[in-house]
Amino acid sequence: MIGQSVHGNCLIVGTCGVLIRGKAGSGKSQLTDAMLSGARAKRNLGVLVADDRVVLTAEENRVIATVPDSIAGVMEVRGFGLIETRYAPRAKLHLVVDLLPPEKIERLPEDAVSHERFEGVLLPVVCCPENSMDVTLRVLRWTFRNLFPGSPEYF
Repeated sequence: MIGQSVHGNCLIVGTCGVLIRGKAGSGKSQLTDAMLSGARAKRNLGVLVADDRVVLTAEENRVIATVPDSIAGVMEVRGFGLIETRYAPRAKLHLVVDLLPPEKIERLPEDAVSHERFEGVLLPVVCCPENSMDVTLRVLRWTFRNLFPGSPEYF
């Protein structure tokens, strides 16, 4: 079955599949690269699934992200070009990250993690400021600690 195609990046860090959404130039690839490098530096799994386009399908009450064949193993490095990298063809999603303009993010949200349905399956969603790597990585570390208590620090 063909699933929903979304504009975003997908990666696996440790045992978690992460979908990163945001407009062009919001820092999706930079965040992906930072999370992958951080995971590998801590000797955790860090592997790209897809850069720029991800296909989502539901399987047994979970969301599976896959890379379209045309972009498998390719990642954009803005200012450098397209690079080939190792990749996983699919991942079970555990978290969605939305990169938004900082003024659209509440300073002290009542619920730091919201939920949204993807292919009929509810997934946690966290909003982070676009192009603000330090703040975003800090928010994501706290999100992982909150959502997956007892898990190692993946990145």
